[in-house]
Amino acid sequence: MALYATAASVLAGVESRRGSIKGLVYASSFQNVKQLYALVCETQRYSSVLDAVITSAGLLRAEKKLRPHLAKVLVYELLLGKGFKGGSGGRWKPLLDRHQARLKAELARLKVHRGVSKNEDLLQVESKPGPASQVPRFVRVNTLKTCCDDAVDYFKRQGFSYQGRASSLEDLRALKGKCFLLDPLLPELLVFPAQTDLHDHPLYQAGHLILQDKPRACSACQASCLPAMLLAPPPGSHVIDACAAPGNKTSHLAALLKNQGKIFAFDLDAGRLASMATLLARAGVSCCELAEEDFLAVSPSDQRYRQVWRPDGWRSPGRAHLARRACRPWLGSSGEHCATRSLSPPCSVWSTPRAPSAKRRMKTWCGTPCSRTRGPSG
Repeated sequence: MALYATAASVLAGVESRRGSIKGLVYASSFQNVKQLYALVCETQRYSSVLDAVITSAGLLRAEKKLRPHLAKVLVYELLLGKGFKGGSGGRWKPLLDRHQARLKAELARLKVHRGVSKNEDLLQVESKPGPASQVPRFVRVNTLKTCCDDAVDYFKRQGFSYQGRASSLEDLRALKGKCFLLDPLLPELLVFPAQTDLHDHPLYQAGHLILQDKPRACSACQASCLPAMLLAPPPGSHVIDACAAPGNKTSHLAALLKNQGKIFAFDLDAGRLASMATLLARAGVSCCELAEEDFLAVSPSDQRYRQVWRPDGWRSPGRAHLARRACRPWLGSSGEHCATRSLSPPCSVWSTPRAPSAKRRMKTWCGTPCSRTRGPSG
């Protein structure tokens, strides 16, 4: 069945750091995104339990053609999920039927060994040492379509209890039920309990909310919102996002620009770029040009980027030192600035600009192309 194969592919991609769960799910061709996302998240949540059961049962030794990630997804569905009803298991159902008794016996043995009676209790035993499993859900209000006060009022009308601005990270981790907070550091960032699912929420579907990828720690999600906020480009500026997909930071930049100016967004992954175009369109972004291209291969002297803005603070000693080294070709006397992030190549490759890439440029405009308004000079 395509669901299980796609879920296995997403898990493999997350493990190899090709992307986040949400990014890879939306980049897949599977139609029922919510079903796929739920299956991947739950399989990953029970990952160590499934590994123990699969190893004890000798499943991979007996079935040489069964790949580990697919085995994990199938065993989750058999033991912890909805099971294989009717023909839902496809060609994998007979295989799982052959091992069903042994797999169930190993799961029961694991629960006895750990002194628990429910499947959920296995997670509690494993997650006691650390708070990462209780990382809250971070939601950024898209100010291109609404404001933070209106979003808060909407949730309050739905029965949520607004607790005001958090005073510490402990306040965020302590969230429960239908309570939510305003992030202590970042404006327009709402924080909900870890298990809050807003994928079907009307504000998300309408592009009024941007769901941040679920991180391993509270600070990681907050940090993902910092680049655009620290850059703080005024409306009318031209900005570069060097590794743009899946688009959360790009949409944040567009909100700060108020759709006035231009964002040049680069990414090498065509699938992630297509998903990004969908996200930006839903968010109402109209000032972004997407390019399926290696940013490192773009010439800093290209006239298209002559108006890219650099703030005054960028010149102060010690500020953004690593980014300045990485972007040396872009930091000329003309007041250019490059907002880069997540660059895997070493900084030394920037010492000599390379010729523009011959790759096909995918100029995808999300809405009406904006004017080339010159931003403030550095």
